[in-house]
Amino acid sequence: MTEEEIVWQDVSEIQQATAKGTLSAREITDTFLSRIERLDPALQAYSVVYPERARAQADRLDAAAAEGRPAGALHGVGVALKDLCDVAGEPTKAGTTALGATPAAVNAEVVDRLEAAGAVILGKVKMTEGAFVEHHPSVEPPRNPWNVARWTGISSSGSGVAVAAGLCTLALGTDTGGSIRYPSAANGLSGLKPTHGRVSIRGVQPLADSLDHIGPMARSARDAALAFEVLCGHDPGDPWSLVDHPPSIAVPPSPKVRGLKIGFDPRFAEDDVAPFVSAVAREALEVYRALGAEIVEFSLPDYSEAMGGWLFIGAPEIANAHADTYPKHKEAYGAALAEAIELGRSTSALDAAKAWRTRTAWTRRLEGCFEAGSATCPDGAPEGLDALLAPVIPGPFPANANLGDPGALPNGAAAMRFTGPFNMSGSPSLTMCGGFDEDGAPIGFQIVGPRLSESTLLALGAAYQDATDFHTRRPAL
Repeated sequence: MTEEEIVWQDVSEIQQATAKGTLSAREITDTFLSRIERLDPALQAYSVVYPERARAQADRLDAAAAEGRPAGALHGVGVALKDLCDVAGEPTKAGTTALGATPAAVNAEVVDRLEAAGAVILGKVKMTEGAFVEHHPSVEPPRNPWNVARWTGISSSGSGVAVAAGLCTLALGTDTGGSIRYPSAANGLSGLKPTHGRVSIRGVQPLADSLDHIGPMARSARDAALAFEVLCGHDPGDPWSLVDHPPSIAVPPSPKVRGLKIGFDPRFAEDDVAPFVSAVAREALEVYRALGAEIVEFSLPDYSEAMGGWLFIGAPEIANAHADTYPKHKEAYGAALAEAIELGRSTSALDAAKAWRTRTAWTRRLEGCFEAGSATCPDGAPEGLDALLAPVIPGPFPANANLGDPGALPNGAAAMRFTGPFNMSGSPSLTMCGGFDEDGAPIGFQIVGPRLSESTLLALGAAYQDATDFHTRRPAL
């Protein structure tokens, strides 16, 4: 097989090829490492590559296959880690110089789960400083492979670029205010932000741990589902980890959409939104309607107070996450993260308590939209929604835009309007590509569901991608 044929295979194709012996894990790994060496100097996705570690893992997998041992669910699949996941013997830098270079003692739980399933860790990819809103001054930001003049998303920017450019098959991203969804939308990917607590964050450098989610970024909903099935599950070492998990996550070969109710709030999804973004959302609704879903127009409960409280919850948690290094190494921090830490250190207990109250009220009102007969959802959906559909970002952002940059946002819309509310609620969300703009850059949308509804969201994603081909298109490199 050629390089192009190998790197664009999906997970199930890799499993078939390695099972038949037409590809070895070592051949797949060497192909990715060669491609990274050739393309990454221009794309700047990786912060560090692990060629020796990756080849050793691939050789172990090939030896196990030769002995007839059963293959794991991700056997031979090349994976990139966001550089806040601990890898034993390697430093976790989290996009900053402030954390030093002390090697991690053990793997993060997600790394152990990936390797136990046969994944090959190719390296770590770049991210904004501490997973906040700006890249550290010492970091050269990744470049969007679709259009270098366009945004790569934050903070999982390297994850988005690496998957989109064929520098890995899967990557891990984290999302505290949109950082799986932003880069997935910007790079044309399928990114899953799971229910808070479904995937362990033990061994993952936190931004704000009550808001942090970790999940897979892939080129299709089916690949995201296969990765999520490996990643999710209770971890007794993680205090945020959920004990209750639905028994099945796998997407059926022909996912059923007929009869599902998908909500759409025109005011939420279209006011102060670029017309081509809202058009993609409307077109996605029509695909679902043609597949048999019922489209329900409704009014999303007011989330403004909850979003106003995001910083009064997030900032103290950010300050707590950096208590060992700030202000001790204050000079090593970039301006945006330092400002957030200072805000956290000065936030009053009263403000934090009010923020938690509004967060809880918003979460309850949102969950009511998914419950039959609930009075908490203002209009529509008397029998309860199965999901809601909305944009991810309100319009095109220029390359290396930061959320705090004046003029970076179209029509003055708040960047976190479509993302932050669902971090506050802990709701699962799946982002997908729904088209391309006149400059050839991807346009994303998201479907959001109630707590623990990942199976439904992934089935909806797979059904959409069975009916469209946006997820199969590749950037010219």
